[in-house]
Amino acid sequence: MMDLNQEYEIESRVPNVEAVQAHYAELSAAAADLPGAHLDLAYGSEARQALDVFAVPSGGAPALLFFHGGYWRAGSKETRRFPAQVWRDRGVAWVPVGYRLTPDATLDDIVADARAAIAWFHTNAARFGCDPARLHLAGNSAGGHIVGMLAADGWQSELGLPDDTIKSVVAVSGVFDLAPLRETFVNEWLSLDAGAAARNSPMGLPPRVGLPLLVSWGGLESDAFKAQSREYAEACRRSGAAVSMLERAEADHFSIIGEFGQPESPLFKAITGQIGVT
Repeated sequence: MMDLNQEYEIESRVPNVEAVQAHYAELSAAAADLPGAHLDLAYGSEARQALDVFAVPSGGAPALLFFHGGYWRAGSKETRRFPAQVWRDRGVAWVPVGYRLTPDATLDDIVADARAAIAWFHTNAARFGCDPARLHLAGNSAGGHIVGMLAADGWQSELGLPDDTIKSVVAVSGVFDLAPLRETFVNEWLSLDAGAAARNSPMGLPPRVGLPLLVSWGGLESDAFKAQSREYAEACRRSGAAVSMLERAEADHFSIIGEFGQPESPLFKAITGQIGVT
């Protein structure tokens, strides 16, 4: 029988995780000085309800909004600024998004933050040279879960958004069925009951028909994480989304994040292909 606590324990599987995260943070600190950087733009009243926009010189640009991981209790947009330059080089604005964290906020709160961030950016995109009709999403780990929730159909009208506000989604190493987490240490800070797990599980919330959706994961991740991605991708395909899957054989849960800033990587190339840039 699968040991769920072991399967969903991430950091012990990656011996150099602290060095990898420190490297991303160092690169991100340097990226903060890039031209076109608009930092800490508030979409809500709380400190973490903010996003950054690394704008491109030309107007009407697509934007890639990125949601960080951290098991919904850690992480920040400030350490995910590092891919900004390579995306700007391709005419795409890089937009790392912050959100409130557990246990002070619930998962319902976090999903509400993500939706509010999308609505704010859709309204304000033109201020930063972005086309509100060209919004794309990406996220890893907890961020992969969040973009899965944003890919779901039906919530957009509640915020006055077009049904097709989101043009494509990249979900990397996400958790899409939260029910297993109720039986693990993760629920110490998520505090999920059956209802909260169900309404916040992208597995049961299909995206709109035709939505381009790239689901990716590392080959060195646990069987549970691999299964989460594969099963979510298949569920979305059955619902009519335009799904592609990419396993990065030599990547783990943390090294795969770096591929968002590596133009030569298969993940980066797959994302540019889905967005339609080179």
